[in-house]
Amino acid sequence: MAGIAVSEGARIVADPETADVIVVNTCAFIEKAREESVDVMLDMARYISEGKVLAAAGCMAQRYGESLAAEMPELSHVIGTNNLDALREVLRGSKTRTFVGGSGHYLQGRDTPRFVEPGTFSAYVKIADGCSRKCAFCAIPAIRGRAESRSIEDIVVECTRLAEAGVVELNLVAQDTSAYGKDREDGARLEDLLVALNPIPGIRWIRLLYLYPDAVSDGLLRTMASLDKVVPYLDIPIQHASTNMLKIMRRGHGPSALTGLLRRIERHLPDAFLRTSALVGHPGETAADFDALLAFIGEARFHHLGAFRYSPEEGTASLAVRGRVPGRDSYNRYRTLMARQRRIGRARNREMQGRIVEVLVEGPADDGGYVLVGRHRGQAPEVDGVTYIVSSDVAPGNIVRAKVVQAGDYDLVADASAAG
Repeated sequence: MAGIAVSEGARIVADPETADVIVVNTCAFIEKAREESVDVMLDMARYISEGKVLAAAGCMAQRYGESLAAEMPELSHVIGTNNLDALREVLRGSKTRTFVGGSGHYLQGRDTPRFVEPGTFSAYVKIADGCSRKCAFCAIPAIRGRAESRSIEDIVVECTRLAEAGVVELNLVAQDTSAYGKDREDGARLEDLLVALNPIPGIRWIRLLYLYPDAVSDGLLRTMASLDKVVPYLDIPIQHASTNMLKIMRRGHGPSALTGLLRRIERHLPDAFLRTSALVGHPGETAADFDALLAFIGEARFHHLGAFRYSPEEGTASLAVRGRVPGRDSYNRYRTLMARQRRIGRARNREMQGRIVEVLVEGPADDGGYVLVGRHRGQAPEVDGVTYIVSSDVAPGNIVRAKVVQAGDYDLVADASAAG
């Protein structure tokens, strides 16, 4: 959307008070995300005056466009996920208020404008959109439609342009990244895409996010291990680990598949960093189910874990499942899980002490007296911890070797002068 705006002659500004058009990109995945989206829209409405425009975009706009338009007169326009080009009409002063259509998505391509802010060294690259899975709790397929993958050539062109703009880290994303290529007739696979991206000059790290557990093949793991720019990092949302809950959630596999996956990762990528997510409080979840999840998390020892509480979503199969979990129990399970993961994360970080790591420098540190802040290969942008660097004056965008000298619950401190 920022690329579309710039291509229309607009200038991106940081202060909403100086903006002529304010676009709020919303989320509709869970209730908390919807509440946050509404809060931001109401906050931005304070800046709307004569001649200014406030637009809602994204998944919440797509799913609840008509009701948003009816309940929030502050909104000048509502732009769904399947027609982001409607932003052009907004910028050109269209008086038509709502642009939302049916379900679907907007699949970017090599000709889609993209805005890369100066000083951007890490970028997300959407390789596919939509999801063809049928998890009981998830409304994404209803919002985004079935999975559709871009061609390898198309993605390579975009990533080459990003590299030419100064990007050194590519983060490949989709609703289900592991399903990349399965909808295409040209036989494209995720492994083939990695092989094609690896030679791009200027790119240093390639990271995979959102891999479905039962789709991480040995071939993918072997390919990751063989390519020097693909970091040994796997983001694999398990959601749960009990037989009962995996069946209720319609995940398509059991706990043994998860255990087997961890063993295969250890065999092919013994130094891999693992992230996952878990869902607690889903209808039908018993205390025994939750204990099974805790036990699995303790055995797997994920480096990073995010958790969320079940949110009833209209149109999903979970609404028909008996055995609603009381809100207090759901909250307590969430707190217990995150406390367990905090101890695991702390122990994992302490295992890093004394190791030499490569750190992508993102900029000057703003607290703690440290010189710089960045991320090592096991830290994805925005969702994981960071690494503070001492004894270095390397410019942002560079990768520096440093020795880990201190470990916290989430963050590390590394000394560049001690790296040798």
